[in-house]
Amino acid sequence: MDQCQGRTKAGNRCKRSASAGFLYCSTHADQARTGRSGTKSPGADAPEILVGTPEERGALDTLIVAAALGAAVVVVFAFGKLLRL
Repeated sequence: MDQCQGRTKAGNRCKRSASAGFLYCSTHADQARTGRSGTKSPGADAPEILVGTPEERGALDTLIVAAALGAAVVVVFAFGKLLRL
Protein backbone atom coordinates (compact mmCIF):
# COMPACT_ATOMS: atom_id res chain seq x y z
CA MET A 1 0.00 0.00 0.00
CA ASP A 2 1.04 3.57 -0.60
CA GLN A 3 1.71 6.11 2.11
CA CYS A 4 -1.18 8.38 3.11
CA GLN A 5 -1.11 11.78 1.38
CA GLY A 6 -2.64 13.48 4.43
CA ARG A 7 -0.99 16.00 6.70
CA THR A 8 -0.88 16.05 10.48
CA LYS A 9 -1.93 19.08 12.52
CA ALA A 10 1.76 20.00 12.68
CA GLY A 11 1.88 19.96 8.87
CA ASN A 12 3.97 16.79 8.55
CA ARG A 13 3.04 14.05 6.10
CA CYS A 14 1.11 11.16 7.66
CA LYS A 15 3.16 8.01 8.15
CA ARG A 16 0.17 5.62 7.91
CA SER A 17 -0.69 3.52 4.87
CA ALA A 18 -3.48 4.77 2.63
CA SER A 19 -6.69 2.76 2.61
CA ALA A 20 -6.94 0.27 -0.25
CA GLY A 21 -7.76 2.15 -3.47
CA PHE A 22 -7.45 5.59 -1.85
CA LEU A 23 -4.75 8.23 -1.37
CA TYR A 24 -5.56 8.81 2.31
CA CYS A 25 -5.80 6.70 5.47
CA SER A 26 -9.10 6.58 7.37
CA THR A 27 -7.91 9.31 9.74
CA HIS A 28 -7.22 11.77 6.92
CA ALA A 29 -10.11 10.83 4.60
CA ASP A 30 -11.75 14.18 5.42
CA GLN A 31 -8.76 15.92 3.82
CA ALA A 32 -9.53 14.12 0.57
CA ARG A 33 -13.14 15.39 0.66
CA THR A 34 -12.41 18.95 1.73
CA GLY A 35 -8.99 19.51 0.20
CA ARG A 36 -7.70 20.77 3.55
CA SER A 37 -4.22 20.14 4.78
CA GLY A 38 -3.65 19.24 8.41
CA THR A 39 -2.70 22.78 9.33
CA LYS A 40 -5.43 24.91 10.87
CA SER A 41 -6.43 28.14 9.22
CA PRO A 42 -9.07 30.68 10.21
CA GLY A 43 -12.50 29.15 9.68
CA ALA A 44 -11.07 25.64 9.39
CA ASP A 45 -13.63 24.37 11.89
CA ALA A 46 -16.53 25.71 9.84
CA PRO A 47 -18.86 22.92 8.71
CA GLU A 48 -18.70 21.80 5.10
CA ILE A 49 -21.96 22.00 3.18
CA LEU A 50 -21.00 19.51 0.46
CA VAL A 51 -19.05 16.42 1.41
CA GLY A 52 -17.63 13.94 -1.06
CA THR A 53 -16.98 14.11 -4.75
CA PRO A 54 -19.76 14.89 -7.23
CA GLU A 55 -19.77 11.20 -8.20
CA GLU A 56 -20.25 10.15 -4.56
CA ARG A 57 -23.07 12.66 -4.09
CA GLY A 58 -24.71 11.47 -7.33
CA ALA A 59 -24.49 7.85 -6.21
CA LEU A 60 -26.04 8.78 -2.86
CA ASP A 61 -28.85 10.67 -4.60
CA THR A 62 -29.54 7.61 -6.76
CA LEU A 63 -29.61 5.38 -3.69
CA ILE A 64 -32.05 7.71 -1.90
CA VAL A 65 -34.37 7.78 -4.92
CA ALA A 66 -34.25 3.98 -5.21
CA ALA A 67 -35.06 3.61 -1.50
CA ALA A 68 -37.98 6.05 -1.79
CA LEU A 69 -39.37 4.22 -4.82
CA GLY A 70 -38.99 0.88 -3.04
CA ALA A 71 -40.85 2.22 -0.02
CA ALA A 72 -43.62 3.56 -2.29
CA VAL A 73 -44.02 0.14 -3.92
CA VAL A 74 -44.31 -1.51 -0.51
CA VAL A 75 -46.94 1.01 0.62
CA VAL A 76 -48.97 0.57 -2.57
CA PHE A 77 -48.80 -3.21 -2.26
CA ALA A 78 -49.81 -3.14 1.41
CA PHE A 79 -52.64 -0.68 0.71
CA GLY A 80 -53.86 -2.90 -2.14
CA LYS A 81 -53.91 -5.93 0.17
CA LEU A 82 -55.80 -3.93 2.78
CA LEU A 83 -58.50 -2.88 0.31
CA ARG A 84 -59.08 -6.51 -0.76
CA LEU A 85 -60.05 -7.53 2.80
